[in-house]
Amino acid sequence: MCRAATTAAALVALAPHAALAQRTVVPQSLSADSATRAALASRYPRDRSDTLPAFPLRELAPGVYAVLGDTGRGVEGRPNAGFVITSAGVVVIDALASPGEGRVLMRTIHTVTRTPVRYLVLTHHHPDHTFGAIVLKRAGARIIAHPDRRTLANIDGDDRLASDWTGVMGLQQMRGFAYADAPDIAVRHDTLLDVGGRRIEIIRPGAAHTAGDLMVWLPAERVLFAGDVLVEDGVSMMVDGSSTAMLGALARIDSLDPRVAVPGHGRLAAKPATLVARTRCYVLALRDTMRRAVADGVRMGQSLDRLPPADRDRPVSLHSRLRRNAVRVYSEMEQMLLGAPPSKEALAAEAGQLAACPR
Repeated sequence: MCRAATTAAALVALAPHAALAQRTVVPQSLSADSATRAALASRYPRDRSDTLPAFPLRELAPGVYAVLGDTGRGVEGRPNAGFVITSAGVVVIDALASPGEGRVLMRTIHTVTRTPVRYLVLTHHHPDHTFGAIVLKRAGARIIAHPDRRTLANIDGDDRLASDWTGVMGLQQMRGFAYADAPDIAVRHDTLLDVGGRRIEIIRPGAAHTAGDLMVWLPAERVLFAGDVLVEDGVSMMVDGSSTAMLGALARIDSLDPRVAVPGHGRLAAKPATLVARTRCYVLALRDTMRRAVADGVRMGQSLDRLPPADRDRPVSLHSRLRRNAVRVYSEMEQMLLGAPPSKEALAAEAGQLAACPR
């Protein structure tokens, strides 16, 4: 049996219920907010990327590439993706936002290698990272993902999400679409993928950005594909995750000490530790503000009024992300303080970290 087949068998053994992870039932406690609905209903200005011959590439290490998205647009632009070339096939990280973008992604890979695509690892289940997956699956890729697909975007069901996202991307971009984010190989915890002698670690950082977060780590090259745990401006969204898990994910990244960290959106930081620190300071400051508001009896609406107003028809712009994150973190702090309040030591540790942040 070849090494790739052996690896696949080993991974399936780690996740024996992968075949059952076709769709996750969304708990009744999760409900879509108006900003989520507006995000799907709005059409953002996008390039006709389905007409491009290829996306920009950056080689991060021998055989390791970042497929570069938009820069300077926060999470409103096209996300980053990546791929790793091995002697037994190509491992792709994320599939972009539509079959049209998925086809350009395949053309981009083919500018470097004609080695078949064997695996597609999805860092989470938001449509801008997964709706191109059907193109890679039809090309023979096996889907590696966390089985928990819960997001506010799909709260009304997959049919509604696909219809709304077609309104965002356009009919031509969505030609040939079918869902392909349910894992062939389900990853619920840290897992080693060995393809063609290349060691690829799939890290489960917790539910930081979404319930189904994964990161891809190449230890020999010290390259990390972080998904949307990191984004170029440091304002990672936690609407589908939690600030507590986000802080844990950032600590995990620090422990890896990556040479290169590919964020889910935007430019690659010259020093990954700088982006991690910036993200942590943002999360800590928001937690501190919302914790104080809850402790002082300040209502959520009053707390939000102290933030810059959301941008009209731009639900994932900087100001809109700030407010949406504030809603989630306020609720998180309220549950924490009214339920099992953190210890004095834990609060002191956070205060110490926040004190070290630039003002």
